[in-house]
Amino acid sequence: MTEETTARPKRAARPKASASAAVPSADASSAARTEPRRPVAVPVVVDRAAPDDGQLTVQQGGIGSLTATDVAVTQGGVGAVRAERVSVELGGVGAAMTNQLDLRQGLVGAVIARDARFEQAGVRTLIANRVQFGPNSGAGMVIAARVDGDVTTLFDWRGALAFGAAAGLVMAIVRGRRR
Repeated sequence: MTEETTARPKRAARPKASASAAVPSADASSAARTEPRRPVAVPVVVDRAAPDDGQLTVQQGGIGSLTATDVAVTQGGVGAVRAERVSVELGGVGAAMTNQLDLRQGLVGAVIARDARFEQAGVRTLIANRVQFGPNSGAGMVIAARVDGDVTTLFDWRGALAFGAAAGLVMAIVRGRRR
C-alpha cells in the first residue's frame, strides 16, 4: 500500500483593515474576489436642530443615555432617555422618564410618563397618568390612573400583588433553607 499525502495550498494573507472602504480594482487577483466581504460601519445620523433648542433626532442608530427637550428616534434605540417629549418609531428604549411618550412598532423596558401612547408596541413596566394602547400592543405591568384602548397585560394590580406575595414566600423559604 502506498500512502499519499496532499498538501493544502496556503491562503493568501488578508489585507489589514483600514478606516476607509477599499474597492477592488479590475486587476485584483481572483482570490481577493472570492473572500467574504467584511461589514462596513454605517455612521449614526444625529440631527440637532439648533444648539439651544433641545431637539434631537436619531435615525438608524443608538445612544446609550441622553437628556433633551424633544427626542425623536427612527429605526434606532436609546438606553436611557429623559425628556419632555419622546417619539420612537421602529425602535426601542431601555428606560424613559418623560411627560409625553409616543411609541410605534417598538419596545420599551421601563417608563415613567404623564401621557403615553402605544401602537403595535410593547412595554415591560409602565407608570403613567394616562395611557392609550392601540391595536396589537402589550404590557407586562401597568400602573396608571387611566388606561384607554385594547391592551393585553401580563399583570393587573391583583395579579401583581399575588405575584409579589408568591415571590416573597419563595424567597423566604429559600433563605430559610440556606441557614
